[in-house]
Amino acid sequence: FASRQVAAPSELVPAMLISALLGSALAAPPTQVHLALGKTPDTMAVAWATADAADSEVQWGQGTLTASSPGDSRPFTQDPNRTWYTHTAIITGLQPDTAYSYRVGGSGEFSPVYNFTSPRTKAPFRHVIYGDMGAASAFSLCSACTSSSPVCDAAACAGNTTAGLVGEVGKADIIVHMGDFAYDLGDEGGTLGDQFMTNIEQVAARVPYMVSHGNHEDADIHLAHFIERFRHQPSNAVPPLFNTTNGETTNTLYFSWDYGLVHYVSISTEMWFGVTDGKTTLQTMLSWLEKDLEAANQNREAAPWIIVQGHRSVYCSCDSDCTGDAGKVRTDLEPLLFKYGVDIFMNGHEHNYERSFPLYQGKSDRSTVNPKATIYSVSGAAGSREMHEPFTRKQPSWSAFRSNTFGYTALTVYNATHLHWQQISTDPTSFPLANYGAVIDDAWIVQESHGPFSLEEAPKGEAYPEGGDEPVRQIDHWQPLLGLGGDGQRIEDSVADFRDQHGDAAWVEKLCMLQDWAEVNLGGPMTWKGRSSVEWEDVREDGSSDGAAFEWQSPATLV
Repeated sequence: FASRQVAAPSELVPAMLISALLGSALAAPPTQVHLALGKTPDTMAVAWATADAADSEVQWGQGTLTASSPGDSRPFTQDPNRTWYTHTAIITGLQPDTAYSYRVGGSGEFSPVYNFTSPRTKAPFRHVIYGDMGAASAFSLCSACTSSSPVCDAAACAGNTTAGLVGEVGKADIIVHMGDFAYDLGDEGGTLGDQFMTNIEQVAARVPYMVSHGNHEDADIHLAHFIERFRHQPSNAVPPLFNTTNGETTNTLYFSWDYGLVHYVSISTEMWFGVTDGKTTLQTMLSWLEKDLEAANQNREAAPWIIVQGHRSVYCSCDSDCTGDAGKVRTDLEPLLFKYGVDIFMNGHEHNYERSFPLYQGKSDRSTVNPKATIYSVSGAAGSREMHEPFTRKQPSWSAFRSNTFGYTALTVYNATHLHWQQISTDPTSFPLANYGAVIDDAWIVQESHGPFSLEEAPKGEAYPEGGDEPVRQIDHWQPLLGLGGDGQRIEDSVADFRDQHGDAAWVEKLCMLQDWAEVNLGGPMTWKGRSSVEWEDVREDGSSDGAAFEWQSPATLV
């Protein structure tokens, strides 16, 4: 395996110190500062946290802080052995495309002064989109993040600010995180959520950080954290309030907003899987969604592109998630997206990346010029403790490109007709390491006639018919790491060939070698030697990595 410079053992964070590190994430002054777009273009919302009850205000101005506005404070009482406070405030009277400075706080304690640029009105617009990023293993945040520690804050990333999400500050207009935060927000008595929010402050305090709800926010404690931490999002949900174990506040399970030439809709795909407070239900969301899309179609001169995003897939191709859970969501959602001419649906959940051709009811067209159906994309590989998600199924005809390397998606909207789509790799297991920040998928979407799609014109064929001249359209992180394949061979074929030739014991030995390399070079726990099993990455039979990590067996224990 290729080598990589790593910190000396004395520089790695021992596991016994992690709790102490997490406990310091919520200090007395305001912390965890993060922006969101306001409900009108001349406003910006900001949220933060404090360990103690305190007055709330935001101060802002162009250079000097000449304006202020009171904030709203709420206690969070669901973590064991502590009560802490979330705060929100609205910055008003903004001029378009103007640099502002601000700080938040009260009672004599204020945050550092941060800067942001108010919403711009002239294209191009750059939008960064991803899902599934933890506190530890947040490889897309910056190249300094590791699996050994949940701490990857501004100090950790200070020498690595040219690539990754930290490199998007000053370039991206908005960042959209499509569910699954921290892994998980309520863990370690809520302090893991504190550390995650501290980590992203270096980005989210400068660029509006928009969110949607994921399955890792389903449990009562994690749902309460999600709703309270992001109650400043520009919600227009019906009903407007949502009740968690921490009480009732803004309903941010679904809402929409416009930025530049795009109408964004954030939905909770978890409502298909039982998340409700009794008032906000799957049916209230679907009813709201149809009305929102109908209104958006009346506004396509101002916002011609429509992008709906949530957490779980409508279409994907990696494992059993793509038939069972995705099929459940697809039954309700695909007809609505088609009816109202939604250009793109994006989600996380699968820890990989995939972009479809225009797709309807499993049929696809190869061209992305004047699509006749919605384009679907998975972008759930920002980096988490569950690591990569393997592809256990053959790439389908409709899949334009897929990769299970870590990364995020960047969409550059040039005008009403042209959108430039790029997938950016942030995978420390890729070689050479200079590839961190490289573009691995690059496509243009051209739509000259936005609006509802037509059944008569909908795709009815196969983008790449089986048996035809089908190029390899995927990247798999296993191939260079395991030294398998080459000449375009698919990883599943490479693994099958290796096991046929050398046997299962040799395959497990190769995996253990990979485990040994990963823990040294990615900053994991002690190596596998002398232990019956260690955790690194889930590769169960169905390929799913939801909520579990694979236990690697050493060759000595293989029966």
